[in-house]
Amino acid sequence: MPINIPYLKEQTPQTVLKMINLEASQLSLPDSRELMLGAFGAYGVLQTVAQAFNHSLLGSLIYGILSAGLLYGATFGLLRVLKEDAKFQRTATAVAIMGAIGALAYTILHLIFAIALPEPLPTEKLLRFLLFPIIVWLAFMYAFLFRHVSLRPVPAFVTAALFVLVIEVILSPICR
Repeated sequence: MPINIPYLKEQTPQTVLKMINLEASQLSLPDSRELMLGAFGAYGVLQTVAQAFNHSLLGSLIYGILSAGLLYGATFGLLRVLKEDAKFQRTATAVAIMGAIGALAYTILHLIFAIALPEPLPTEKLLRFLLFPIIVWLAFMYAFLFRHVSLRPVPAFVTAALFVLVIEVILSPICR
């Protein structure tokens, strides 16, 4: 007897899984303002939770809000410069979803290693080491998404790396 889970049969979760596997672009997502706002809300909340381990509660909340706003604004500005305004909602939704997945992965890693390695061990150093592959994955995912908005490969990767660098490396220490 097959299991019927309606949510997994919808277009959006399947498209997100295909995007993670680099089999579909963000243009396969529905063009929905509600989905975009929900994705940015989830991104902000998950970034706040991920930063709450190392930052004060206020600092992590500010980081979540600022990073979501910065990601939204930078995506809007990039697509405005490229004259691809019609692709904004789908691209912004995809960028926010991928950022939320990265924040969720970091949170899960932090919880696993915080439980496995109690306080006197260098858990933070190990987690910063393990955060690097997540940051690299995020840069490649953003580059993949920007490639489908008419950027060539090198400019797409440079732009994606700049997004990740500003949000994860520069903004994070400022919001402590």
